Amino acid sequence: MKKLFLTIVILFFSISVVSAQTLTDKIDAVADSVMANTNLPGMIISVVCGDFTYEKARGYADVMNQQPMTLGKTYRIGSVTKTFTITALLQLVDEGKLKLDDPISKFFPDFPNGDNITVRMLANMTSGIYNFTETEEFNDTLENRPLKKWTEEDALELAIKYPPYFAPGTDFHYSNTNTIMIGMIIEKLTGNSLADEINKRIIAPLGLKNTVIPTNQYIPGDYSHGYNAGDSLVLPYDDNTTKYDPSWAGAAGDIISNIEDIKVYIKALGSGSMISKEMQNERLKWAASLMGGQMGYGLGIFKVRDNYYGHNGGIPGFTNLSVYSPEKNCSVIVMYNVQISNLSPDRLALRIIDIMNGQ
Repeated sequence: MKKLFLTIVILFFSISVVSAQTLTDKIDAVADSVMANTNLPGMIISVVCGDFTYEKARGYADVMNQQPMTLGKTYRIGSVTKTFTITALLQLVDEGKLKLDDPISKFFPDFPNGDNITVRMLANMTSGIYNFTETEEFNDTLENRPLKKWTEEDALELAIKYPPYFAPGTDFHYSNTNTIMIGMIIEKLTGNSLADEINKRIIAPLGLKNTVIPTNQYIPGDYSHGYNAGDSLVLPYDDNTTKYDPSWAGAAGDIISNIEDIKVYIKALGSGSMISKEMQNERLKWAASLMGGQMGYGLGIFKVRDNYYGHNGGIPGFTNLSVYSPEKNCSVIVMYNVQISNLSPDRLALRIIDIMNGQ
């Protein structure tokens, strides 16, 4: 009987090892294919699902000096920043400082149609407010004055020069202006800078030692360079690492972090541990169904596949997708150190999720 028990244990262990190895081989295959069939400078992949962990870096963090990409490199997380900002907002709702259905006129008395736009609409991108980063003026400034220091007021003044996309609450349009305004609301309510509030409410409690809100164009720590290659990855790349002052992204996209910190953060985000259960339920009310129903957008968060929650991020030089499934206790993070229109880490991340789901 004892011998039979040991045989079963050994057999189970062998199957588990083979299964983990199979998953590793499949992820290796799709990641290697991306590297082999593109001129992608570098990538980092982190997959943590229960007892299974896959973490590898490929390519170069610094192409010119042929410095290999490594797992510890810091990088700009782009719009994953939105999840930090809106988490801080939802904490303030939990504290009774405001309500999600408060009109924004409460905070911006002169904003056009502010009585009919709610805080919730800012957070779930249904406000209709114009995205200032889609304007010619913004793109001209980014091109010709990349180190301009932007203020939140700069962004708002630019946005309200353009008509809204639609009447409040009637449609969905992703707009960085929305999250910039949420950052301003947080500052109005607390009397502190958004950076101080995010540090106090999220970064410090989670022990995120490599996550910073920058004050200039430089990336601290052992960082990856970030590149732009137009519409195709043709050498030589344009090194964007310190080309732009990230103040324009602000509450919508300026945070710098690394894989180790984002693993911790994305699990806290997806599980709802930073806010009340009630607020997490509000957060996960999907205001929009995108990608043919494959994606839903809630309060500064989206879901993909079978309830993986998180966000993607794109900022000159860097793109990533970072998601977590509470049901599967599984996080998937993919970072590319390039921003290019036809090569997205989202595709690779979704393929990895499919692999983890046995597809």
